[in-house]
Amino acid sequence: MVKKHAVSLASNGKYWLARYYDSMGKRKGKLLGPKAELGRRQTLVLCERFAVELHSNPARADLSKAPTISKWIESFFALKPDLGPKARRAYLIAGQKFKNFVGEHTRIDRITPAIAAEWVTRLSEPASTNNANIVGKDQKSLSPATVAHYCRHIRCLLNEAVHQGILIANPFARIRTQPRKIERNWHYVPRELFSRILDACPNTGWKCFLALQRMGGLRKGESLATKWDMFDFTRRVLTLPETVTKTGQERIIPLDPELFALLQTVKATRDASVSDVVPTSEVDRSSDSNQHSRFITILKRAKVSPWEDLFQTLRRNAVQDLRETLKDPWAVTAIAGHSEEVERKYYLGRIRQGDLDRITGIGGDKQTAELMDLWARLTPDQQSKLLALLRAATVRAETGTETGTKSAPALEATPGKNEKEPAKPGSKGNAPRRTATNADFCGKYACSRHRGCRKRCKTCLFRF
Repeated sequence: MVKKHAVSLASNGKYWLARYYDSMGKRKGKLLGPKAELGRRQTLVLCERFAVELHSNPARADLSKAPTISKWIESFFALKPDLGPKARRAYLIAGQKFKNFVGEHTRIDRITPAIAAEWVTRLSEPASTNNANIVGKDQKSLSPATVAHYCRHIRCLLNEAVHQGILIANPFARIRTQPRKIERNWHYVPRELFSRILDACPNTGWKCFLALQRMGGLRKGESLATKWDMFDFTRRVLTLPETVTKTGQERIIPLDPELFALLQTVKATRDASVSDVVPTSEVDRSSDSNQHSRFITILKRAKVSPWEDLFQTLRRNAVQDLRETLKDPWAVTAIAGHSEEVERKYYLGRIRQGDLDRITGIGGDKQTAELMDLWARLTPDQQSKLLALLRAATVRAETGTETGTKSAPALEATPGKNEKEPAKPGSKGNAPRRTATNADFCGKYACSRHRGCRKRCKTCLFRF
């Protein structure tokens, strides 16, 4: 049988105090309120309620005085020295928004699930404004993904307080930290369109910055931190060290042929003293908004409409291309640097029409799919030879001749304007006229199709 915690009422000058003991036998006290506002009967009820709370949550008896939300955010960063600058900035932004709502001097043990739910509701509402001219217009509100992003960081902050024994339970434990509906209708940038975007870039730094994301599948921060010594141009791979990747694990990325050619060209023209693939002098790194606005300017110069989530869409397109090229899903996640669960949630878009056509048989059949698979396995020399054979077979099927010209019976059936009627059988003009210089070719042209090609006139049997 669980022992019930004894809570007794005591006096501390002008205040009522609840006395109890922790698991180590140390006496503790909890302030209930001033005597001027609370009577003895009311405080006895509060003591009974506190005893029930200790009985349901025995760990609460061992808790010390909780810090304020402002002090705890500082302690959180001290406990997490390995946080990167971007992660630290995200925690600061979310923490500042939460402090503005509950107050920076509020103790974290006073934060209840109801307060957490109210804060989420306040974030989801449109932003208020004091400008009377804007009233009545559409006010911008935070997207569900952004609200979930803030809630996720605050929950991590309070989870650390639970692990340290400061809180019994996290008030954000039942708050949804993922959007209910993950949007998969993101934009797809074809290679032809992306080539136009690269041509509109102001310098080689922007070209490498965008190409590493669209063709290599790198994150934006990883593209900015890439060095020339990370590349192995002999093996055509890029090795990202642990200090650069988001997951803290080394990653090997194969170089696309177009990306490989671009990097080789840039390295040949770049000064050897510059170690960064994306120099700071060419791509501004002071803020993300500057990069966003510059990218929009590049898209306008290329006459391309901007899409939502500019940089993340490039990486999603690269992962989607990898998924179609590679048959092994583990290889895709190893190159992209995330788990299969993350890939299923955020990187696999809608099913393309071509995939549906391959299943239904409308857009192709199994033979076409097999032909494309075999074509991809051939070398460029073999592909060119096979293409020449296919062209010759197409010409023979369309014209019925090896050279692509109409046969003699077809020409006899449809004489041209400049052609004469064939002589009657038995006349001397029945044989083709020969020239003195070359007896194998006729001296005149049978029709406009033969003009300029004496070899094709060898089979001409018309009288001129």
